[in-house]
Amino acid sequence: MRPSLLCRLLVYVVSLALFGTPSFAQEKNEAGQLWGQCGGHQHQPQKRQCYHAGLEKILRTQGTEHALATLDTLTRQDLDVLRDAHPYTHHLGRASFAYYKDVAEAFAHCRETFWSGCYHGVLEGYLRSLPEVRADTIAAVCTREIDAWQSTFLQYQCLHGLGHGLTLYFDYQLPTALEGCDALASPWERESCYSGVFMENVVAFLQPHHTHQGEHQHDDRPRSLLRPEDPLYPCNAVDEPYQRACYRMQSSAILAFSQHDFTKAFQVCAGAPAAFVAVCYESLGRDVSGFTLRNAEKTMSLCRQGNPEQATACLVGAVKDFILTHADPQRGLVFCRRLDDASKEACYAATGEVLLSLYPDNQQRAQSCAQAETEYIDACKEAAAAL
Repeated sequence: MRPSLLCRLLVYVVSLALFGTPSFAQEKNEAGQLWGQCGGHQHQPQKRQCYHAGLEKILRTQGTEHALATLDTLTRQDLDVLRDAHPYTHHLGRASFAYYKDVAEAFAHCRETFWSGCYHGVLEGYLRSLPEVRADTIAAVCTREIDAWQSTFLQYQCLHGLGHGLTLYFDYQLPTALEGCDALASPWERESCYSGVFMENVVAFLQPHHTHQGEHQHDDRPRSLLRPEDPLYPCNAVDEPYQRACYRMQSSAILAFSQHDFTKAFQVCAGAPAAFVAVCYESLGRDVSGFTLRNAEKTMSLCRQGNPEQATACLVGAVKDFILTHADPQRGLVFCRRLDDASKEACYAATGEVLLSLYPDNQQRAQSCAQAETEYIDACKEAAAAL
């Protein structure tokens, strides 16, 4: 029987106790060396290839965890890397699978660094390695191949990564990739997988270097389904079961087509079907957070450029991003404290929602919520199912 992910993590913890882990000073030194080697490249594709090669070498010699830690340190030295941190972690996930040659082991060595992209990249690499992807393969990968069911957080990362991997495997044929997600058992599993499909569709258009093709062919974009003349496409064309997941990811494309004019982007979201306007605004909140590199004041200012009635939805998307960038709820609690009273309750409730996925332990969720402002502790606890 395949050892569970929990067992693999325990083995890793024991190995750290026995043999130790590279120090922060070592990570800082290696990041500095990489920056010296690669940071001077003016041509972005050359810079990325240089960093990729250096991080892969660290992964092969010291493990995925250390490569991710070095990347984290590197983002403090090179803003280009910080802006592209999530694609970098996807790349390390694919490299992790290539190195360990076992999807469960590669997944277990990943961490939540920069929106957990390493987990997603492992699934991309795994599906690319298969001669054929069948419905039973899809349905089993996150439960049997990877025992990710210890926490909702890991479940989501596996299923979202599966959506990325299906889109790559089927060469950006979205209907086929979405049908692959449909093989999953529950609505939540399918929705999580759909989110990876639609995110890959957007990222492949905006950052072609993120894809396997784009890592070597910088002028050949994958066949992403986006239309500058219709920034809500394909969300306004796919079948109803897929629409919510699509609108949760579409704002990145909307922003690109509006040249990062946030006022115009909010106007586009306002033109979505009524059921998805708030979803689109929340998606923009995630992008606002990323655009400002999680600067609280700038994030709040940009979220208020849209319809005042939807500003809270934008701020909810932002606080989730503040937390999920490093799976650190404390960053969300700090953000919520800085909001005005009109948005505080929703902010703390959103924090509770994220806590519900991050921490299986009820007491841990309750302890985190207890750090909220007194009058909003219950809102956080209720959303975290910790009352």
